[in-house]
Amino acid sequence: MQDELNDFIKWVKSNNLKNIICIDELDKINLLDLSKQKIKTIPNSICVLKNLTVLKLSNNRIKKLPSSIGKLTNLKNLQCENNLIEEIPKAIGKLSNLLILNLNGNRIKKVPKELCSLSNLSRLTLAANRIKIIPKELDKLEKLLYLSLDTNELKKVGNIFSNMKELYYLDLSFNKISFLPESITNLKELKTLLLEENQIKNLKIIDDLSSLTKLNITDNNLNSLDINFAKLKKLEVLILDNNNLIKLQKSIYSLDNLIILSASSNNINSISKQINNLIKLEELDLEDNKIEELPKSICELKNLKTLYLKSNNKIKIPNNLALTYLDILGENHE
Repeated sequence: MQDELNDFIKWVKSNNLKNIICIDELDKINLLDLSKQKIKTIPNSICVLKNLTVLKLSNNRIKKLPSSIGKLTNLKNLQCENNLIEEIPKAIGKLSNLLILNLNGNRIKKVPKELCSLSNLSRLTLAANRIKIIPKELDKLEKLLYLSLDTNELKKVGNIFSNMKELYYLDLSFNKISFLPESITNLKELKTLLLEENQIKNLKIIDDLSSLTKLNITDNNLNSLDINFAKLKKLEVLILDNNNLIKLQKSIYSLDNLIILSASSNNINSISKQINNLIKLEELDLEDNKIEELPKSICELKNLKTLYLKSNNKIKIPNNLALTYLDILGENHE
């Protein structure tokens, strides 16, 4: 123990961290913020900080986390985003009290099964890495509330959601996913689902996610939407940009809680007069489509404040629209 203590003190001094870490009170430290310190290594001797509950290592040059990190058994929050980490140590599975793990923006290719032992984990962010496969054991994380896997190299996601009954946020954007797993229907508390820039074909499976308030399926090369939006009555934000949609299907017009509807950069040629059913709509983005005329019923949307219409075909707009912002030609009209 004394050797580890001496080693840690030496490391503190060599990295000019004496102003951050009080060497005389190492046993009392429960929060340690070493973010933005140009640190390249973390010593195994960090395990002397027995009472540490929060460790912030973000925005450094760290390539490897020490295997001794598993000895920090009181740790609840570990922040390691924007480093050069290539591998998650198996010892991380020993952090039984860990609630938050942030490894965004590293070079991780593989998620070890040991990570799936973190039974108290509520927030896991692994975005902007090089991950190709998610272990099926991830479904053991029953207390997970927030999961971000965006900007990786995933081609599929297995049935990892079977036991994540409390998950409310899921980001799978910017991957190469073609099918959503059947287990996603278990996410009865899911409020935010982000699927931007994938190749997803089986969107009908989303019908069962009745708690959704935000859905983004931008850039999925979709010709139509096989979703019954009538089952998603709580939806407030719907983003459908950059697909190949010819029209907005009828069930979208039943979303009477919708606040933002964005369907820019599609091939939509008309808008149904049923748009007046979107009584809470505040923002509508239809730019870069093939719409020639808006129905007069759009004037009944008393909450509509912002309307984007540029890059359409000399579109005809009803006169009595009560807007605060109108963009027709890429210019503001307020």
